Amino acid sequence: MVARRNLAVAAAGAVALMGLAGCSGASGGGGGGDGDEEARVLGVVQFSASDVFSNAALEGGAEYARQQGWEVQTVDAKGSVDEMNAAMTNLVTTGADALLVSVFPTEALAAGVASAIEAGVPVANWGGGTGDGVQFAGDVWLDESSAKMVEDMGGEGEVLTLGYRPGLPCQGREAGLDELLEGTDITQTKQQITIPGQVESAQAATAAWAAAHPAGGDTPLAVWSCFDDPATGAVAALRDLGRTDVLTYGINGTEAAVRLVEGGELTATTWYNSPQQGEGLAELLIEYLDDPDSVEVPQTIGTEVVLVTSETVEEFLAGDPTLY
Repeated sequence: MVARRNLAVAAAGAVALMGLAGCSGASGGGGGGDGDEEARVLGVVQFSASDVFSNAALEGGAEYARQQGWEVQTVDAKGSVDEMNAAMTNLVTTGADALLVSVFPTEALAAGVASAIEAGVPVANWGGGTGDGVQFAGDVWLDESSAKMVEDMGGEGEVLTLGYRPGLPCQGREAGLDELLEGTDITQTKQQITIPGQVESAQAATAAWAAAHPAGGDTPLAVWSCFDDPATGAVAALRDLGRTDVLTYGINGTEAAVRLVEGGELTATTWYNSPQQGEGLAELLIEYLDDPDSVEVPQTIGTEVVLVTSETVEEFLAGDPTLY
């Protein structure tokens, strides 16, 4: 039976929003509204054009905005926090009414957020958390793969941990894995992957680690990735080496990862509905612009979660899930 978990909306009440008063009642930098006025503009800043999962969340938000009559302007930050800050500032300057960004921690986006605060433009950060000037966020620390890995390994063995510390989702997921491994006999070799090039860097890291951990031993072996793209690289490396003794785990539930689970090459991934989450963030931004007092801020929203394994993938796919 596929276990589906719906994460309720959680208010991150402990975060104080300086500059919130400046946003109250504002229609945003571009004006726009009803009648013959220009359409409002949602500025969307991708973490990287190559990051399928985060872009699916942003597109979910963009599509919702279009359905409400908004114009959408999208910029690729190319994995650079400086480029994301610059893109946010440029979008505000050219008239965006709201911003939807992704992955980088809000604290790293001080310059872009400052521009938004000054212009009265609300911001949602998918994966980067709320904070000063960022009213809404998506909870992306959703990981059921790690617990599955510990169970599959019997609490002992060696794991290659493929992380990406510049991104808040990977920071939180890696910290969660560290906590989960405390008290077990599983030891980690940590390797940071690069973006762009996440698949290739993960493939190279896995090949090197596998060479140092030859097949035939009694120790359980696994590769854990903080999101699915590196997991696909790990699978490719193990396939090239003819290694079937290494368990592999991803997080996000991209189509590529789910198909690898279906084919028996990826042990598990955690799927969740990122387009639904992005839609929810866009809806909150629009509601906030229309009536700031009607929306709780700051606010972090979750979404539907499913652990996809060889035992559950057939039933999961039969439910016609959103894959990206």
